[in-house]
Amino acid sequence: MEGRGAGVLEVVEDHDGDTFRAVYTVRFSRAVYVLHVFHKKSPRGIETHQSDIAMVKERLKAAQQDYETRFKE
Repeated sequence: MEGRGAGVLEVVEDHDGDTFRAVYTVRFSRAVYVLHVFHKKSPRGIETHQSDIAMVKERLKAAQQDYETRFKE
């Protein structure tokens, strides 16, 4: 997944011919946020669907807001 930004990591696992991905962030010193977990279904090889990329971006913003509220940093 290109362009996910610093501190955003991805775990990719293949099982029985399917690919599963988990995207999470370690940007914050006191919490880890799982941003999205999905079954990779793109017919175009390794390319990730734009809706999955958009969801990660959206949830990263929400994680930032949540972290600032909970930990006051």
